[in-house]
Amino acid sequence: MDLTVAICMYNAEKYIKETLECISNQTRQDFRLLFINDCSTDNSVEIVKQYFEEYPRQYEIVTMSCNKGLCAGRRYVEENTETKYLLFVDADDRPLPQYVEKLYDKITSDPQLMAVGCYLEYINIYGERVPGGIFLGEKDKESFYEKAKKEKLIFMASTSIYNRELALSVGGHNTDGFPDGKPRYQDLCEDLDLWTRMSDLYAKGYAIIVLPESLYQYRKGEGMSTSSFGMILRMRHIKTNLKRRRRGEPELTFIEFREQMPDDELKHLKREAKSADMLRNGYYSLRNGKVFSGFKLLAGSVVANPRYFYNKVKHNLLRF
Repeated sequence: MDLTVAICMYNAEKYIKETLECISNQTRQDFRLLFINDCSTDNSVEIVKQYFEEYPRQYEIVTMSCNKGLCAGRRYVEENTETKYLLFVDADDRPLPQYVEKLYDKITSDPQLMAVGCYLEYINIYGERVPGGIFLGEKDKESFYEKAKKEKLIFMASTSIYNRELALSVGGHNTDGFPDGKPRYQDLCEDLDLWTRMSDLYAKGYAIIVLPESLYQYRKGEGMSTSSFGMILRMRHIKTNLKRRRRGEPELTFIEFREQMPDDELKHLKREAKSADMLRNGYYSLRNGKVFSGFKLLAGSVVANPRYFYNKVKHNLLRF
Protein backbone atom coordinates (compact mmCIF):
# COMPACT_ATOMS: atom_id res chain seq x y z
CA MET A 1 0.00 0.00 0.00
CA ASP A 2 1.76 3.15 -1.20
CA LEU A 3 -1.11 5.68 -1.10
CA THR A 4 -2.69 7.66 1.74
CA VAL A 5 -6.04 9.35 1.18
CA ALA A 6 -6.36 12.05 3.85
CA ILE A 7 -9.35 14.12 4.92
CA CYS A 8 -8.68 17.23 7.01
CA MET A 9 -11.87 17.73 8.96
CA TYR A 10 -13.23 20.62 11.04
CA ASN A 11 -16.91 20.80 11.97
CA ALA A 12 -17.97 18.88 8.87
CA GLU A 13 -20.99 17.03 10.28
CA LYS A 14 -23.34 18.47 7.66
CA TYR A 15 -21.55 16.88 4.69
CA ILE A 16 -19.04 14.30 5.92
CA LYS A 17 -21.36 11.31 5.44
CA GLU A 18 -21.73 12.15 1.73
CA THR A 19 -17.95 12.30 1.45
CA LEU A 20 -17.58 8.95 3.23
CA GLU A 21 -20.08 7.36 0.85
CA CYS A 22 -18.02 8.63 -2.08
CA ILE A 23 -14.87 7.17 -0.52
CA SER A 24 -16.60 3.81 -0.10
CA ASN A 25 -17.70 3.89 -3.75
CA GLN A 26 -14.19 4.36 -5.13
CA THR A 27 -13.25 1.72 -7.70
CA ARG A 28 -9.79 1.52 -6.13
CA GLN A 29 -9.76 0.80 -2.38
CA ASP A 30 -6.11 -0.09 -1.84
CA PHE A 31 -5.16 2.96 0.19
CA ARG A 32 -4.66 4.06 3.77
CA LEU A 33 -7.51 6.28 4.93
CA LEU A 34 -6.53 8.99 7.40
CA PHE A 35 -8.68 11.67 9.05
CA ILE A 36 -7.12 14.75 10.62
CA ASN A 37 -9.60 16.12 13.12
CA ASP A 38 -8.73 19.78 13.67
CA CYS A 39 -10.46 19.87 17.08
CA SER A 40 -14.01 19.77 15.73
CA THR A 41 -16.68 20.89 18.18
CA ASP A 42 -19.55 19.14 16.38
CA ASN A 43 -20.34 15.46 15.72
CA SER A 44 -17.96 14.97 12.78
CA VAL A 45 -15.81 12.34 14.54
CA GLU A 46 -18.83 10.41 15.82
CA ILE A 47 -20.35 10.31 12.33
CA VAL A 48 -17.12 8.89 10.89
CA LYS A 49 -16.94 6.20 13.59
CA GLN A 50 -20.60 5.26 13.18
CA TYR A 51 -20.25 5.06 9.42
CA PHE A 52 -17.35 2.59 9.56
CA GLU A 53 -19.10 0.52 12.19
CA GLU A 54 -21.78 -0.05 9.56
CA TYR A 55 -19.37 -0.26 6.60
CA PRO A 56 -16.11 -1.61 8.04
CA ARG A 57 -12.74 -0.78 6.51
CA GLN A 58 -9.31 0.33 7.73
CA TYR A 59 -9.13 3.98 8.80
CA GLU A 60 -7.43 6.15 11.39
CA ILE A 61 -8.41 9.41 13.10
CA VAL A 62 -5.76 11.76 14.44
CA THR A 63 -6.90 14.74 16.55
CA MET A 64 -4.70 17.81 16.55
CA SER A 65 -3.63 19.28 19.92
CA CYS A 66 -5.46 22.51 19.08
CA ASN A 67 -7.17 24.06 16.08
CA LYS A 68 -4.31 24.79 13.67
CA GLY A 69 -5.94 25.17 10.27
CA LEU A 70 -5.84 23.37 6.95
CA CYS A 71 -2.19 23.91 6.04
CA ALA A 72 -0.96 22.56 9.38
CA GLY A 73 -3.16 19.49 8.94
CA ARG A 74 -1.71 18.77 5.51
CA ARG A 75 1.81 19.32 6.77
CA TYR A 76 1.14 16.84 9.60
CA VAL A 77 0.10 14.21 7.08
CA GLU A 78 3.21 14.80 4.96
CA GLU A 79 5.49 14.36 7.97
CA ASN A 80 3.68 11.48 9.66
CA THR A 81 2.85 9.06 6.87
CA GLU A 82 5.18 6.69 5.08
CA THR A 83 3.34 6.08 1.82
CA LYS A 84 4.91 7.31 -1.40
CA TYR A 85 1.80 9.15 -2.57
CA LEU A 86 -0.71 11.46 -0.88
CA LEU A 87 -4.19 12.48 -1.97
CA PHE A 88 -6.30 14.98 -0.02
CA VAL A 89 -10.10 15.05 -0.13
CA ASP A 90 -12.04 17.95 1.39
CA ALA A 91 -14.53 16.94 4.08
CA ASP A 92 -17.52 18.46 2.27
CA ASP A 93 -16.80 17.36 -1.31
CA ARG A 94 -17.77 14.38 -3.45
CA PRO A 95 -15.05 12.53 -5.37
CA LEU A 96 -16.54 10.55 -8.26
CA PRO A 97 -16.07 6.74 -8.29
CA GLN A 98 -12.95 6.57 -10.50
CA TYR A 99 -11.20 9.53 -8.90
CA VAL A 100 -8.62 7.59 -6.87
CA GLU A 101 -8.07 4.89 -9.48
CA LYS A 102 -7.46 7.21 -12.43
CA LEU A 103 -5.15 9.59 -10.58
CA TYR A 104 -3.17 6.72 -9.05
CA ASP A 105 -2.86 4.85 -12.36
CA LYS A 106 -1.61 7.99 -14.09
CA ILE A 107 1.02 9.01 -11.56
CA THR A 108 2.40 5.47 -11.28
CA SER A 109 2.58 5.10 -15.06
CA ASP A 110 5.51 7.52 -15.39
CA PRO A 111 8.33 8.04 -12.84
CA GLN A 112 8.74 11.63 -14.03
CA LEU A 113 5.26 12.59 -12.78
CA MET A 114 5.39 14.12 -9.31
CA ALA A 115 1.75 15.26 -9.16
CA VAL A 116 -1.42 14.60 -11.15
CA GLY A 117 -4.67 16.51 -10.87
CA CYS A 118 -8.03 16.49 -12.60
CA TYR A 119 -10.88 18.84 -13.40
CA LEU A 120 -13.48 19.66 -10.75
CA GLU A 121 -17.21 20.31 -11.11
CA TYR A 122 -19.06 22.72 -8.81
CA ILE A 123 -21.98 21.65 -6.65
CA ASN A 124 -23.94 23.88 -4.29
CA ILE A 125 -24.65 23.42 -0.58
CA TYR A 126 -27.53 21.12 -1.51
CA GLY A 127 -25.36 18.85 -3.63
CA GLU A 128 -26.83 20.10 -6.90
CA ARG A 129 -24.63 20.61 -9.96
CA VAL A 130 -24.13 24.31 -10.70
CA PRO A 131 -22.34 26.05 -13.60
CA GLY A 132 -18.58 26.29 -13.52
CA GLY A 133 -15.73 24.33 -12.05
CA ILE A 134 -11.95 24.26 -11.86
CA PHE A 135 -10.37 23.42 -15.19
CA LEU A 136 -6.72 24.30 -14.63
CA GLY A 137 -3.37 22.71 -15.34
CA GLU A 138 -1.13 21.47 -18.12
CA LYS A 139 -2.23 18.28 -19.87
CA ASP A 140 1.25 17.04 -20.86
CA LYS A 141 4.81 17.18 -19.56
CA GLU A 142 6.16 19.35 -22.35
CA SER A 143 3.62 22.11 -21.65
CA PHE A 144 4.46 21.94 -17.96
CA TYR A 145 8.21 22.19 -18.59
CA GLU A 146 7.64 25.27 -20.73
CA LYS A 147 5.49 26.92 -18.06
CA ALA A 148 7.86 26.06 -15.21
CA LYS A 149 10.85 27.34 -17.17
CA LYS A 150 9.11 30.71 -17.59
CA GLU A 151 8.68 30.98 -13.79
CA LYS A 152 4.89 30.83 -13.89
CA LEU A 153 2.72 30.04 -10.89
CA ILE A 154 1.35 26.50 -11.05
CA PHE A 155 -2.42 26.59 -10.58
CA MET A 156 -4.02 23.21 -10.02
CA ALA A 157 -6.76 21.88 -7.76
CA SER A 158 -5.75 20.94 -4.22
CA THR A 159 -7.33 17.53 -4.64
CA SER A 160 -4.40 16.13 -6.64
CA ILE A 161 -2.26 13.07 -6.02
CA TYR A 162 1.41 13.80 -5.41
CA ASN A 163 4.75 12.31 -4.42
CA ARG A 164 5.17 12.94 -0.70
CA GLU A 165 8.99 12.75 -0.58
CA LEU A 166 9.43 15.11 -3.52
CA ALA A 167 7.01 17.56 -1.91
CA LEU A 168 8.94 17.50 1.36
CA SER A 169 12.22 17.95 -0.52
CA VAL A 170 11.05 21.44 -1.53
CA GLY A 171 9.54 22.29 1.86
CA GLY A 172 6.08 20.71 1.69
CA HIS A 173 3.08 22.68 2.90
CA ASN A 174 4.70 25.68 4.56
CA THR A 175 3.52 26.77 8.03
CA ASP A 176 6.51 28.85 9.17
CA GLY A 177 7.06 32.59 9.04
CA PHE A 178 3.42 33.71 9.23
CA PRO A 179 1.86 36.08 11.78
CA ASP A 180 -0.13 34.58 14.63
CA GLY A 181 -3.89 34.85 14.70
CA LYS A 182 -6.37 35.28 11.89
CA PRO A 183 -6.52 35.48 9.00
CA ARG A 184 -4.27 32.45 8.70
CA TYR A 185 -2.28 33.48 5.66
CA GLN A 186 -0.67 30.02 5.53
CA ASP A 187 -4.13 28.63 4.70
CA LEU A 188 -4.47 30.92 1.67
CA CYS A 189 -3.14 29.49 -1.60
CA GLU A 190 -1.34 26.78 0.38
CA ASP A 191 -1.55 24.35 -2.53
CA LEU A 192 -0.54 26.95 -5.10
CA ASP A 193 2.56 27.44 -2.96
CA LEU A 194 3.30 23.70 -2.91
CA TRP A 195 2.77 23.11 -6.65
CA THR A 196 4.91 26.16 -7.47
CA ARG A 197 7.69 24.98 -5.17
CA MET A 198 7.56 21.54 -6.77
CA SER A 199 7.79 23.15 -10.20
CA ASP A 200 11.43 23.97 -9.38
CA LEU A 201 12.09 20.25 -9.95
CA TYR A 202 11.31 20.60 -13.67
CA ALA A 203 15.09 21.00 -14.09
CA LYS A 204 15.42 17.36 -12.96
CA GLY A 205 12.78 16.16 -15.41
CA TYR A 206 9.83 15.98 -13.00
CA ALA A 207 6.43 17.22 -14.11
CA ILE A 208 2.94 18.11 -12.88
CA ILE A 209 -0.03 17.44 -15.16
CA VAL A 210 -3.81 17.16 -15.03
CA LEU A 211 -6.21 14.67 -16.51
CA PRO A 212 -8.67 16.77 -18.57
CA GLU A 213 -11.61 14.96 -17.02
CA SER A 214 -14.02 15.91 -14.21
CA LEU A 215 -13.49 13.34 -11.47
CA TYR A 216 -14.46 15.39 -8.43
CA GLN A 217 -17.35 17.55 -7.24
CA TYR A 218 -16.34 20.62 -5.27
CA ARG A 219 -18.94 22.12 -2.96
CA LYS A 220 -19.12 25.86 -3.50
CA GLY A 221 -20.73 28.08 -0.90
CA GLU A 222 -23.43 30.57 -1.78
CA GLY A 223 -22.16 33.35 0.47
CA MET A 224 -20.77 36.62 -0.84
CA SER A 225 -17.05 37.26 -0.67
CA THR A 226 -15.80 39.60 2.04
CA SER A 227 -12.16 40.14 1.06
CA SER A 228 -9.75 38.83 -1.56
CA PHE A 229 -6.89 40.94 -0.25
CA GLY A 230 -5.23 38.14 1.73
CA MET A 231 -5.41 35.79 -1.24
CA ILE A 232 -3.88 38.33 -3.63
CA LEU A 233 -1.16 39.21 -1.14
CA ARG A 234 -0.31 35.56 -0.65
CA MET A 235 -0.07 34.95 -4.41
CA ARG A 236 2.34 37.86 -4.70
CA HIS A 237 4.40 36.32 -1.87
CA ILE A 238 4.55 32.97 -3.67
CA LYS A 239 5.56 34.62 -6.95
CA THR A 240 8.27 36.66 -5.22
CA ASN A 241 9.79 33.58 -3.64
CA LEU A 242 9.64 31.68 -6.92
CA LYS A 243 11.79 34.33 -8.56
CA ARG A 244 14.14 34.51 -5.60
CA ARG A 245 14.70 30.74 -5.60
CA ARG A 246 15.47 30.72 -9.31
CA ARG A 247 18.02 33.49 -8.74
CA GLY A 248 19.61 31.51 -5.93
CA GLU A 249 18.45 33.98 -3.27
CA PRO A 250 16.93 33.02 0.11
CA GLU A 251 13.15 33.09 0.34
CA LEU A 252 11.26 35.68 2.34
CA THR A 253 8.90 34.63 5.09
CA PHE A 254 5.43 36.08 4.73
CA ILE A 255 6.16 38.46 7.60
CA GLU A 256 9.35 39.69 5.90
CA PHE A 257 7.57 40.02 2.55
CA ARG A 258 4.74 42.08 4.03
CA GLU A 259 7.15 44.36 5.92
CA GLN A 260 9.20 45.05 2.77
CA MET A 261 6.24 45.83 0.50
CA PRO A 262 6.07 49.53 -0.53
CA ASP A 263 2.95 51.43 0.48
CA ASP A 264 1.99 52.27 -3.11
CA GLU A 265 2.13 48.59 -4.12
CA LEU A 266 0.05 47.66 -1.09
CA LYS A 267 -2.57 50.21 -2.14
CA HIS A 268 -2.61 48.75 -5.66
CA LEU A 269 -3.22 45.24 -4.32
CA LYS A 270 -6.05 46.50 -2.13
CA ARG A 271 -7.72 48.07 -5.20
CA GLU A 272 -7.33 44.78 -7.05
CA ALA A 273 -8.89 42.94 -4.10
CA LYS A 274 -11.79 45.38 -3.99
CA SER A 275 -12.38 44.85 -7.71
CA ALA A 276 -12.30 41.06 -7.23
CA ASP A 277 -14.78 41.16 -4.36
CA MET A 278 -17.22 43.42 -6.20
CA LEU A 279 -16.96 41.32 -9.38
CA ARG A 280 -17.66 38.08 -7.55
CA ASN A 281 -20.46 39.54 -5.44
CA GLY A 282 -21.98 41.16 -8.52
CA TYR A 283 -22.05 37.75 -10.19
CA TYR A 284 -23.83 36.18 -7.21
CA SER A 285 -26.33 39.03 -7.08
CA LEU A 286 -27.20 38.62 -10.77
CA ARG A 287 -27.51 34.87 -10.37
CA ASN A 288 -29.93 35.39 -7.48
CA GLY A 289 -32.07 37.79 -9.49
CA LYS A 290 -30.84 41.00 -7.84
CA VAL A 291 -30.27 42.83 -11.12
CA PHE A 292 -29.80 46.39 -9.85
CA SER A 293 -27.35 45.52 -7.07
CA GLY A 294 -25.58 43.07 -9.38
CA PHE A 295 -24.83 45.63 -12.10
CA LYS A 296 -23.94 48.22 -9.48
CA LEU A 297 -21.30 45.89 -8.04
CA LEU A 298 -19.97 45.06 -11.51
CA ALA A 299 -19.66 48.75 -12.30
CA GLY A 300 -17.84 49.26 -9.02
CA SER A 301 -15.43 46.49 -9.98
CA VAL A 302 -14.60 48.27 -13.23
CA VAL A 303 -14.01 51.55 -11.44
CA ALA A 304 -11.83 49.96 -8.75
CA ASN A 305 -9.55 48.19 -11.24
CA PRO A 306 -10.49 48.16 -14.95
CA ARG A 307 -7.61 45.92 -15.95
CA TYR A 308 -8.50 43.26 -13.38
CA PHE A 309 -12.13 43.26 -14.50
CA TYR A 310 -11.13 42.94 -18.15
CA ASN A 311 -8.74 40.04 -17.51
CA LYS A 312 -11.27 38.10 -15.46
CA VAL A 313 -14.00 38.44 -18.05
CA LYS A 314 -11.55 37.70 -20.86
CA HIS A 315 -10.48 34.41 -19.28
CA ASN A 316 -14.06 33.55 -18.29
CA LEU A 317 -13.04 32.51 -14.77
CA LEU A 318 -16.48 33.30 -13.39
CA ARG A 319 -18.18 31.70 -16.41
CA PHE A 320 -20.82 34.35 -16.98
